[in-house]
Amino acid sequence: MSQSAPGLRQGHKQLIDLTYQKVTERFRPQTDTPSPVSIVFLMAQRILPEPMISGSIDVGRRRYGRMLTSSANFKDRTITECLAIIHTDIVCVWNFNDPFQYLYSDEFRGLMANLVGTIDGSTPAPSRLTRVDTVSSAFETGRPLILLAPLVLPIEAALGLVQWTRQTYQQLPNVHHKFMAYIVDLVHVLGILFSLTADNDEKKLTRGAVSVAFNAYYDSEMRRNIHRQIQDFDYKVPGRDTVLDKIISLVKTSPIDDDDISSALRRIPWESLAQDDDWLTVSAGNLHGRSNREGGMEYLEEIIILRRAALQLTPPGHPGRFVSLVNLANSLHERFIKSGTLADLDEIIAFCRAASECTAPTPSDRCTSLLNLASSLREKYQKLGLDADLREAIKYATAASVGCPSEQDALCRDCVASCVELKAKKSRLPAPMVRATDTSVKPPGVKQIVQDIIAEVTQTLPLRLLNAYTGALCDRDAQISSFKDSAQYNELQSSMRDSPECKQSIHKTVSKYFGYTTLSHRWGTGEPLLRDVQGHSIYDMNDGEGLAKLQNFCALTLRHGYGWAWSDTCCIDKDSSSELQEAIGSMFSWYRNSALTIVHLSDVSSTTSFADSIWFKRGWTLQELLASPRVLFYTQDWSLYMKCASPNHKADSTIVAGLQKATGIGKLQLENFSPGVDDARSKLQWASARLTTRAEDIAYSLFGIFRLSLPVMYGETAQDALGRLLTVIVSRSGDVSVLDWVGEASSFHSCFPSCLTPYGKAVSLMPSVPSGSSTHNDADLQKERELYNALAQLPSPRFLADRLVMPCIVHQVMRVKLLETSTTTSYCHYELVASGLAPLKLEMKTHLQEGSGEGLPYVLVRPWSSKLLDLLVHADVPGSLLEWLRQPFNALLLKSLRTEYKRVASDFSIIASVEDPASVVNSECQILEIV
Repeated sequence: MSQSAPGLRQGHKQLIDLTYQKVTERFRPQTDTPSPVSIVFLMAQRILPEPMISGSIDVGRRRYGRMLTSSANFKDRTITECLAIIHTDIVCVWNFNDPFQYLYSDEFRGLMANLVGTIDGSTPAPSRLTRVDTVSSAFETGRPLILLAPLVLPIEAALGLVQWTRQTYQQLPNVHHKFMAYIVDLVHVLGILFSLTADNDEKKLTRGAVSVAFNAYYDSEMRRNIHRQIQDFDYKVPGRDTVLDKIISLVKTSPIDDDDISSALRRIPWESLAQDDDWLTVSAGNLHGRSNREGGMEYLEEIIILRRAALQLTPPGHPGRFVSLVNLANSLHERFIKSGTLADLDEIIAFCRAASECTAPTPSDRCTSLLNLASSLREKYQKLGLDADLREAIKYATAASVGCPSEQDALCRDCVASCVELKAKKSRLPAPMVRATDTSVKPPGVKQIVQDIIAEVTQTLPLRLLNAYTGALCDRDAQISSFKDSAQYNELQSSMRDSPECKQSIHKTVSKYFGYTTLSHRWGTGEPLLRDVQGHSIYDMNDGEGLAKLQNFCALTLRHGYGWAWSDTCCIDKDSSSELQEAIGSMFSWYRNSALTIVHLSDVSSTTSFADSIWFKRGWTLQELLASPRVLFYTQDWSLYMKCASPNHKADSTIVAGLQKATGIGKLQLENFSPGVDDARSKLQWASARLTTRAEDIAYSLFGIFRLSLPVMYGETAQDALGRLLTVIVSRSGDVSVLDWVGEASSFHSCFPSCLTPYGKAVSLMPSVPSGSSTHNDADLQKERELYNALAQLPSPRFLADRLVMPCIVHQVMRVKLLETSTTTSYCHYELVASGLAPLKLEMKTHLQEGSGEGLPYVLVRPWSSKLLDLLVHADVPGSLLEWLRQPFNALLLKSLRTEYKRVASDFSIIASVEDPASVVNSECQILEIV
């Protein structure tokens, strides 16, 4: 069979030629009607490529000879529109099985137009591929070709395409090159595509196949040779059909005979032909792989050209624009690494900014995009040293951490840290003094060791501190300068040795010098702000209750042996949003790292208890109490509370007992609090009765307690601020006890309260650890093991966008009956019957839809988290899970909104009980999306 294949092929060709001859003799073609050759092409489809090549030539002879010179189809058209007509006719000739019109799409036309753009060495970056400036910058965008050179000429139409006049070529240099290249390139790409799909009569054309064909031709020496011939073609030489003859000679060269193309096609994994990815992305991806293997800049330049083209085909609002922006930015960054061109970096930042404004496919993609933007701004700062770039880098790095997947937390932290370290390096240490003639780098010595230790210690300090000796407000440079003028520094200079023992001694000396106290208080009237004290000594200023408090605080600082003091009144520039953001994010650590926190209770006398002080009702003071390792309480006259002489009131049993009563916080947490999202429900309960002057601060004051870095957005509602905080807590901890509250629901999310007050009540019902005294048969224990494994495999509750994705044990509500409506309270009394649960009587303000059957839109759910199984892990008691599930539980009433649910009736605590204890072995979880 293989031996007869050439003969069969030749027979097919002869049959087609004979058919063509007879059809041409029988039918006389008319203007604007299909040529007889079209019929032959359709008959020859998937047999031989030569008829399609001949058909493409026929298109050039017939249509572009008559129609172009008569301007019947081309009058008032842009050059790109003229090419579009040529493109459509040639593609029609090949008659591919292309139901999705890939070969007629703007994307494929743009791909071919950019290929033609390389003929004169240009690297086009058009605003739109369908505009004329895609093809050549010499063409005026959008202007009709007829306006540039008349096409209606008093010459014989049979002269064909070449009868574009010499005047046309002189006015539009390279126009003929573009047209010739477009026709030849398109025919050859289609020829390769034909060879790839000839054996698949029923298979639909894919973008993957088009990409393979395009790449094979693009990378070939044949394409480069053809373009060289077209470039060298002299259009000024007069003669009949010289342009068309040149096109014919180039078209008749078979691409399959080219070694580069044949070799490339042999290496193609055939499964790639079935891919339907965007072909510009595929093409750029293939080149990217080749660039990585061979390391050539030429491949990278081609990748950038293709990815620019892909971007132009995904305008704002297009679902693929985010990916196009990110891919192009990544390729430009590769080039920036190799060349260091700032123009590339500016483009990278612009594209990353644009990507940040698009909707990312996943939270991980959003996080990565923001980190790339932050990194690029950081690199620009390292090049130019502009503070604005570094500030923006920190902003975007911080934004990346909001809602980022847990596996990217480390990347976010590293990015923020690297930016902050650069900022610290510039602002915390004075520039080294070197002679102008000495540009050499000195090896690190003992002086450098001191500088490094100073930098290490001061990294943990607040941005500004009051010098308790002078009363002056000092920034980081002033703090370090003060140390270098001190006796301690002089002693270090005279006794420094490069040894481990010496380094420890230096570290101890520097740390002691920079020990500072923090003030915790209730803001009063006339508090001095940064702008009031900057450039002055607070000891030289008079009047004001707030100023007196500041002076007493500094005096106590000195009495306790420290030289630096920090107060949230004057040590933060509240007019700077970036500094305020940094201060709120750092405040917990500033209190944690302080040597002493002085608490001033302005409403407590020497004879009253501090339990009733307003200090225990303020939002920010909770963080200050928990963060500070050492605390001393002072009354309104600045005397020690209860005259307690203990160096740390958090270690005094009497005062700790009073703190427990006033705060509801346990002794262990008071003495050794660890921030984080663990036991979130308890932390929210501690804050539930506290207030802040600005409503948003009730959420911001908890950032440090939960060890979260979130954007501070003054002006947002308190519900939105709290909602953002709770969203991250649930996503990171999977703690469903955060959902255990009764009260008014938030507008941010139906599973969150509108404020912290509902958390004031302790968790209303917690299942106890089963004793295992009940007896269970073997079948029940087997089902328990299966149920345990199934529950353990469920994902933790998390937020995706604005939806809570939460595993729940679901009980369908089968009946809702209104029993009565109170005329005095407007409360409705209902009876609910849900599958597997005992009937419930509920009292609520919400009006429910009455009825019975499965058509009711309500479900009662038990929120589930694998953390709930932790209580049973060590018990190892057979049947303990079944006993646990049989206990009453706090249920949430959800209403179905077709594809998602919403919590309703949150103003009433719903305690549900299992009706048939034996049925719990059949419990199943569903994963619901709740808004």
